[in-house]
Amino acid sequence: MTKERILIADDEPHIRAICVRVFEQDGYRVTTADDGYRAIEIAQREHFDLFLTDIQMPGISGLDSAQIIRGFQPDIVCVVMTGFGTMERAIQAIKLGFTEFIEKPFKPSHLRQAVNRALEKERLRRENARLNALVPLFELNKTLISNVDPDELAGQVLQTTCHELDADRGVLMLCDRHHHLRLSANIGLDEKLVPEPLIKELLDQRAQVIFDAKQQPPAGQKNAQELTQTLGVTNLLFNPLLAMDQPVGALILAKSEADATFAAGDSELLSVLCGQAAVALQNARLFDDIQRAYHELQKVDHIKSEFINIAAHELRTPLAILLGHAGLLADEIKDEGHKKRMQIIVRNALRLRELITALLDMRLLQTGEQQLDITAFDVGELIEDVLQDLEPTATEKALKIEVKTPPNLPPVRSDRQKIHMALGNLVQNAIKFTPHEGCIGVEARDQGKEIWISVWDTGIGIPEQEFENIFRAFYQVEDSLTREHEGIGLGLSITQGLVQACGGRIWVESHLNQGSRFTFTLPK
Repeated sequence: MTKERILIADDEPHIRAICVRVFEQDGYRVTTADDGYRAIEIAQREHFDLFLTDIQMPGISGLDSAQIIRGFQPDIVCVVMTGFGTMERAIQAIKLGFTEFIEKPFKPSHLRQAVNRALEKERLRRENARLNALVPLFELNKTLISNVDPDELAGQVLQTTCHELDADRGVLMLCDRHHHLRLSANIGLDEKLVPEPLIKELLDQRAQVIFDAKQQPPAGQKNAQELTQTLGVTNLLFNPLLAMDQPVGALILAKSEADATFAAGDSELLSVLCGQAAVALQNARLFDDIQRAYHELQKVDHIKSEFINIAAHELRTPLAILLGHAGLLADEIKDEGHKKRMQIIVRNALRLRELITALLDMRLLQTGEQQLDITAFDVGELIEDVLQDLEPTATEKALKIEVKTPPNLPPVRSDRQKIHMALGNLVQNAIKFTPHEGCIGVEARDQGKEIWISVWDTGIGIPEQEFENIFRAFYQVEDSLTREHEGIGLGLSITQGLVQACGGRIWVESHLNQGSRFTFTLPK
C-alpha cells in the first residue's frame, strides 16, 4: 500500500538528509526544500500529507510557511522541529494546528515516532469525521428518499448542509437539460450576485475548493477568489454535485462572520453529503422526466383510444348498410360471374366488421369497461362450438384437427362468451399459421384448482425472443411490409386481456418450424 507523501523544509542540508533517510526507510515518499518559500512553491504544484518544517529559516519562518500551505492544502498535517524550543513557540505552533513538536538535536527514532503519531492522529480525525457524518447523512437520506421534486430536494439539501457545517449563507445550483446552471435554492445571498459562469468554471474542474480571502490565494484558485469577491464573503466552500462523474449541480457555502473559517473535517463531511445528494437529485430529475413522459403517453393513448372508438362506431353504420344491400344483391344475382364478385365483396366486408369489433374489444379491455357475465359451463362443449364455427376455414387448408378432453372434466365458472372468443382467436391463429395439410389440436385438462386449455399446431413457430412481444397490441413477428398472413396484430393481445379479465393467465411454448402451443388457465 502506498504510504503518505512528506514535504520537509529545513535550511540545514544534513538535517534534510537524515530526515530523508529515516522516512524513505519506512516507505514514505519524501520531497525536500531548503527554505519556506521553496516549500510553498513545491506545495502549490503537488499534494502532500505531512509538512515537516524547521521554525527558524531565512526569509520566512516555518510557522508562517505552514500557515500559507494550509491555506490551499487544508488537510495537510504539520510537524515542527526546532533547536530553539520554548513554551511560547510550542503554544504558537499548537494554535496554528501543529500536532507534534520536535526539539533538536533528536534521535531518528524520536523523529519517526513523532511523524507516525501525527499521521495516526490525522487518520483518527478523518475516521471520526466520517463517523460524525453518518448521523446527518442518515437524516439526509430519509429526506432524499421521501422527496422526488428536484427543487424541494435542493432546498432541503442546502438547509441540511448549512446546519451541519454551521454556515449561514449558501446556494445550490442545478444543471438543466441543456447543461446550463440555474439557481435552485438560496440562503442569505443576493440571487443577482450569483455568477453562473464562475460557478460553471469551478464545476468543470470537478473538485472541492476551500477558500479563505484572509490567506494568500494559492495557484489555481483565482476563480474561487473572484467568486468570494462577487458574493461579498470572505470564505467559501465549493463542492460539485456529481452522479456517475456527470455534473448534476454545485453547492456553495459561506459564513458571514469575518473570522469564521471551514475546517478540514467540514470538507470531508460535505463531500459525503454531496455524494448522496447528487445521486438523489439525479434520481429526482429522472423521475420527473419519467413522469412527464408518462403523462404525454397517457395523452397520446387517450387520443388513440378516442380515435379508435369514434372511427369504429362511425364505420359500423355504413358497413351494416353495405352488408345488407350486398347480401340482398348476392341472393338476387343469377349470373355466376357476378355472383362470385358479390360474394368477394360480402366476405371482405365481414372481415372489416371483424377488425372493427376487435378494435372495440381492445379499447374496452384497456379502459376496463368489459363487463363479466359469470356462469357455469362445460369446457368440452365450448371447444366443440369453437371448432364447429371454424371448421370451414380448416377444411379449406385440409388441416387435421385433434381434440383431447377427459370425460370427467368438471365445469368452470367464467364468462363463456369471452372464453369462446379467446379460444376462437387461438384456433384461428393455429389455422392461419399452419401450412396446408398440417395438424392443429385443442386439449383440456384438470390441474387441481384450474382447468388448462391448450391450442397447438404444426405451423411456422415463434422465435423465443418474441414470446413476450406477441401479446402486445398491434405487434406482429413478421415484417409489416413482407408478411404473408393477414391481420393487424390484435388477436393475441385481446385473447390475453380476455383471459386475464376472467382471472386466468396465458403463455406460449414454441420452436421455429416445429409449431406452437398456447395454454391458458381458468379458475374452477
